Amino acid sequence: MKVETVRDDPFASNVYRVGEALIDAGDDPTRLPPSDEVEAVYLTHTHGDHAGALAGYDVPVYVHTAEKDAEPLSDSDVRGIREGDEFFLGGSKLRVLHTPGHSPGSVCYWSPDEGVVFSGDLLFDNGAPGRADTPDGDAEELRESIERLASLGAERVYPGHRETFEGIAEKARVAVNLL
Repeated sequence: MKVETVRDDPFASNVYRVGEALIDAGDDPTRLPPSDEVEAVYLTHTHGDHAGALAGYDVPVYVHTAEKDAEPLSDSDVRGIREGDEFFLGGSKLRVLHTPGHSPGSVCYWSPDEGVVFSGDLLFDNGAPGRADTPDGDAEELRESIERLASLGAERVYPGHRETFEGIAEKARVAVNLL
C-alpha cells in the first residue's frame, strides 16, 4: 500500500493520501490537494483538527454514523459508515473498526492483508493514548478500543498525529497503563 503523508498545522494532524482518497483532512485547506484530484475523504472522527479543512471541499465524506451530523461537516456530502464496512483505497481493502473513546464515532481503518491500520487519535508513537477528557470522550471505551487495536497484530500504524510506528502491542500496553 502506498501512503503519502501530509502534515497539517497547527496541530500537526496527519492527512494520508491512499490512492485517490484521503484519510482525514486536517484543519488547513491549503495543504489538501485540489478536490478534483480526490474521490473521497474517510474520517477517523470529526474533531476540527481532522475535519476542519472540509468546508467547501467538494467530495463525498465518509464518517461513522454516530458523528455524521457534526458541525465541521455541515457543508459536506456526508455518507455514513459502520463497523465492518469494507472499501478499497489504492488497490487495498480496508475494513472499518468502530473504536470509540476519543469520540463516540471514532474509527480505525484496518487492512489485514497489508498489516496496516490508520488509528486516528486512538494511539500514538510514544505510547500515549488519545484524549478521553473531551466533552464526548470516554476513558473506559478508549481503553477497550486500544486493547482491540493491539489484538489486530498490525505491522504498521498510521496515527492521526505524530509519526508512523510499529510495535503496536508495546505501545498499547503503555497507553492502557496511562489511562
